Amino acid sequence: MSSSLSLRTTVRSSRTRLLVILLLHPLLVSSEKLSSNNIQKSKFNDMDVGFSEDYPSMPPSTSPGGCSSCKRREELKLMNLEFIRGEILRRMGFSQPPNITGKVLPQIPAHFLAQIEEEQGMQSDQPFKNGFTVTEEDDDFHVKTQKILTFAESYPRLRHSWKGHDIIYFPFSDSVTKFRVANATLHLFLRGGERRGQSDVLIEIYKVHKLGDHEPPVLIKAQSRKETQSAGRGRWLEIDFTETVGEWFKNSRDNFGFVINATVNGKKIAMTDVNSEKSKAPFVEISVMEPKRRKRRNVGLNCDDKATEPLCCRYSFMVDFVEIGLDFIIAPKRYDAHMCSGECPFVTLQKYPHTHLLKMTAPNSAAPCCAPRKMSPIHMLYFDEKLNVVFANLPGMVVDRCGCS
Repeated sequence: MSSSLSLRTTVRSSRTRLLVILLLHPLLVSSEKLSSNNIQKSKFNDMDVGFSEDYPSMPPSTSPGGCSSCKRREELKLMNLEFIRGEILRRMGFSQPPNITGKVLPQIPAHFLAQIEEEQGMQSDQPFKNGFTVTEEDDDFHVKTQKILTFAESYPRLRHSWKGHDIIYFPFSDSVTKFRVANATLHLFLRGGERRGQSDVLIEIYKVHKLGDHEPPVLIKAQSRKETQSAGRGRWLEIDFTETVGEWFKNSRDNFGFVINATVNGKKIAMTDVNSEKSKAPFVEISVMEPKRRKRRNVGLNCDDKATEPLCCRYSFMVDFVEIGLDFIIAPKRYDAHMCSGECPFVTLQKYPHTHLLKMTAPNSAAPCCAPRKMSPIHMLYFDEKLNVVFANLPGMVVDRCGCS
């Protein structure tokens, strides 16, 4: 994505652009147990990042190493691509990819694109070294919303202009309001003055309140502050909006929007509204609570594609979202997911005491498989079916360590 894109997302009056950061369940495929026509949903446990045997994989090879291992890895890549595609859609709540063909797409805030590209670049720049590596893993994979950016629109059930006031509205879905607000910041654009010098601007924010369905709305002052208006291009203001948003989260039926009134020496001046200068429309940034995570250290083996290592190992595995039909993903367009492949013979199990003990106590049980043992997230920016812009943090998108289990 070009860095020249607008810093503010285009807002349509009929729809709000939501920018939501999510933590989703881990994805990706393990490597030894099931046939390619037995792809099932993953099963996870909060206390164990080991992968279930329900993940698709290939049966152990009778002649490990050489061309046979390479061929099996290529087959596994195809299975991983199919599984990754299906799991991404399922985790995002889509039965099929959102259709963005021919639609007018909103402009994406350049700083979010830059953040994703920078983090993706840091991941790509990390050297892939053969041999054993020490890693840390998160034990918490529950879906959580960390931050929400909601862009303003006109309130749908009140006239946009009421008694000379422009009513601004931020709708929030039930999946968002179930969280507790940590803090919220209202972003307003203050236009530059037409004359040289500076002027003091009094900015007052009123909540729209209704006592009953048949009662006319009234305005209740939420807060006020003074700002300096200078001649020129204007600037963005950041106003603490935690109390107001917190009340709306607790009772969404009280969210009738709010009014911004700006005056200079008692004379009203125009503030950017939702129907003009879309890139400067008001928006609110909300942070919500998230529990702490536990970490633990583990060791895994890395191999490159040219290696003939028969044992369980982690390999590079590039995923291109456009090639697998996920063009609604804005960034990144591709990334290295890595994958696990290799054998888990008895001699190898001695390096994994837990698996070795299980094999001794249950000698007739299924052979252990090479599977992801530690996963890490990537940040992803994508459009949903309503063209909302979603900023997601997806754990389990990158395999950091493989092991026999």
